[in-house]
Amino acid sequence: MGNTSSVRRSKPAMGYLMGEFNRLKSHGVDGEAVWGRWFKGCTSAAQLSPVTLPHACTHVEDPVLTLSALQRLATPEEFMLDFKHIGTLWKLDANHDGVVTFEELVAFAEFCNDQKILGDLELSQKLKALFAMEMAADARSENGQCFWVEWMLKLVAQDMTPRPFRMLRLKGTETDENGRVTFYIHNDAVMNLYNLLKSCQITSHLGMQDFLDLMHQTGEALNLQPLMVKELDEWVNMEVVHHWLKEFIVAYMALYRELGLIT
Repeated sequence: MGNTSSVRRSKPAMGYLMGEFNRLKSHGVDGEAVWGRWFKGCTSAAQLSPVTLPHACTHVEDPVLTLSALQRLATPEEFMLDFKHIGTLWKLDANHDGVVTFEELVAFAEFCNDQKILGDLELSQKLKALFAMEMAADARSENGQCFWVEWMLKLVAQDMTPRPFRMLRLKGTETDENGRVTFYIHNDAVMNLYNLLKSCQITSHLGMQDFLDLMHQTGEALNLQPLMVKELDEWVNMEVVHHWLKEFIVAYMALYRELGLIT
């Protein structure tokens, strides 16, 4: 990285990337276990909630970088990339499955290297702007926004194998005697989400505990967070998080349109 030649053809650059990847990689990050297999038998005959767990690729054999590893990734001094910036992570995780492979890391480094111009002192800011605009272009449609929401949920929960989710069957109603299955995401994953949103100035509106409380209170108001189930104190209903993220990205894209950055 940092040269005008290809990263893939540079032994020092590839050695640097491999060293960082090997230092931080995780083994056996099983997307299947995280996103579905452990509850599949329980839900095969159940009526699922409107928001089901996103599908994720499985990385049992391949080493990968999760969110916590990415935020410890060291980059050459001339780049100074911010891996807490959502747009940067969107670009880095090319297939948007919530984890980064070595090939994705190399492709990302190649892109950054291609953007480097001799004497460009604002390269880091330029890259951040490019990544943000690429993410906005991908998320401007309704389908793109739903895809973005699913990616965010994958990203913040991948560090929590094998059980970032809890399943609960809510009590039945007059229209649904058997109740329905719904899912809960752990508070730690919600805190990961809050930390990612700091780059969007969420701290000027809500503290971390306020954010967690808001999620819990919304779940209670929707009868999705039963107060009598104390075991749910450490969990937030996934429908609530999904809905909040969808509202967030819709508002974010509306701001981009208002500024004339997307159509």
